[in-house]
Amino acid sequence: MLDRRDLLRRMPSFAAAGFVLRRPVIDPQPQVPPPLAFRHGVASGDPAPDRVVLWTRVSTEDPGTVAVRWAVARDAGMTDVVASGVSRAGPERDWTVHVDVGGLAPATTWWYRFEALGQGSPVGRTRTAPGRDDRGEVRLGVVSCASYAAGLFSAYRRLAERDLDLVVHLGDYLYESNEGDQRPHVPENEPVTLADYRARYAQYRTDPDLQALHQRFPMAAVWDDHEVAGNAWEGGADDHNPRTEGPWGQRRAAALQAYLEWLPLRRPDPAAPERIWRSLSLGATAELVLIDTRHDGRDRQVATSFPDPAAALADPGRRIMSEAQHEWLAERLRTSPAAWRVVANQVVVSPLRIEVPPAVAQVGRPLGLVVAGAVMNPDQWDGYPVARRRVLDVVAEPEVGPVVLLTGDIHSSWAFEVPAAGDPAGAPVAVELVTPSVTSAAFAQIVGSDSSLVATGAANVVQDQLPYLRWTEWQHHGYLVVGVRPESLQADWWHVDAVDGSSDAEAVAASWVAEAAEPRLRPADGPLAARPAPPPPLPPLPAPDAGGRGVVGERLLGGAIGGVTLALGALVVLRRRRQA
Repeated sequence: MLDRRDLLRRMPSFAAAGFVLRRPVIDPQPQVPPPLAFRHGVASGDPAPDRVVLWTRVSTEDPGTVAVRWAVARDAGMTDVVASGVSRAGPERDWTVHVDVGGLAPATTWWYRFEALGQGSPVGRTRTAPGRDDRGEVRLGVVSCASYAAGLFSAYRRLAERDLDLVVHLGDYLYESNEGDQRPHVPENEPVTLADYRARYAQYRTDPDLQALHQRFPMAAVWDDHEVAGNAWEGGADDHNPRTEGPWGQRRAAALQAYLEWLPLRRPDPAAPERIWRSLSLGATAELVLIDTRHDGRDRQVATSFPDPAAALADPGRRIMSEAQHEWLAERLRTSPAAWRVVANQVVVSPLRIEVPPAVAQVGRPLGLVVAGAVMNPDQWDGYPVARRRVLDVVAEPEVGPVVLLTGDIHSSWAFEVPAAGDPAGAPVAVELVTPSVTSAAFAQIVGSDSSLVATGAANVVQDQLPYLRWTEWQHHGYLVVGVRPESLQADWWHVDAVDGSSDAEAVAASWVAEAAEPRLRPADGPLAARPAPPPPLPPLPAPDAGGRGVVGERLLGGAIGGVTLALGALVVLRRRRQA
């Protein structure tokens, strides 16, 4: 397992091996928040056919509770109000407000607003889910891995301009790591306490691009590791030191409480508020199944420091989720009436083990990068092969309809045909679509200054060894748009030119289609077409240089992502080929 602190200590060995690790840095500019009650904007989430969760936060000097009025209307002018009420914001929930508004019509655009302390919030736009018999297209925006310190949220900005029904956030909505000063984090220290995490969320939610995304679309979100600490598992994290950061349980509880306060989620079980695995019906077309592979029952990641890593990987008792969640997931896969089961998943399911020569082991073992003779990332499902087989065996059952896995975490773009039981020689049973990061360091930023080497040669090595990998790209940040119809789905990977403020341009990098009848991917003729009736617009987005944006320089990377494991092995293999 690649520990961030170990990586920092061992940086000279990487330099000696010819690997230069860099990432962009923003020259900070002061950001003075406006003196508004609704400084953090508005948001909505977890839409159902008849209801949706509305969210805001009240900024106040009052230590007590504040009355917050809310209203939902059919029009942007808020004249045709269909529902209204009063909620309370107080210190016990950091003055955040969650309102689960019911009695709404399905597949309908709604407008909403809050009032408190004599001020009105921005008007938000949201949309209810389709009714159970609706077989229309569902269009999803998919994002993950957005570090405030790593750059500007250009991908959020461009996604906010699209015509979507729902944004799916796959985790790492926030980063706890505090390396560098690209955009200085608040607080300056790495968050550990509830107050720390609340302050970090408050900073993120002042970003104009993130505010614009939340203001325009409902979001369904799940957490990954960085909402608490890097490479987390149920009982700890590689990036948590109990001696200096206190008990893991206290830190984890504080971080997850702040997440639940600041995200517009509907909690499925009030008796178990940290259970965020849940499903959302998107009509007869799809069911969105959101799972938690990080904090609910995950065992510690295998590393080469284990006495017998191969035996640990093969342990039938190793879990990436609790047994209760596994049984629930199997039940949703088997019984969903929808045409597609769309699984929102944190880490890569498809096998990503790269067989490498012994030279890689010599470089990698001190960092815990080589397990059982192959370069792999044991933080992914590769580190839990028995648990993966159990899930994919359910996916392969004849009565289970088509499955698509939406994945983040690895800061790069991938399109897989997932082989049965995780066996590279197996027939495909699902497709997996991996979205790039919003800002967090991409492979090309991590493993070398020669980005063309990373983007072409090393990626080609990986593709040569993985016949079920249809496409991958390692250089760019961006997002994924998925259009789901009962008979097929199409995925478009959109990449932004830069996250340093030098360009706000974007381009489609790839488009792939999967048919419901067979879990195979084929190239699309072009990106998804505009839909005939886009939602009414909101006011234009703020200027790209607004809201504390800055100019990016370059500095040494102080952290790492799980994908560095794979990239390092691929680069070594590629260099050996060139030397042959």
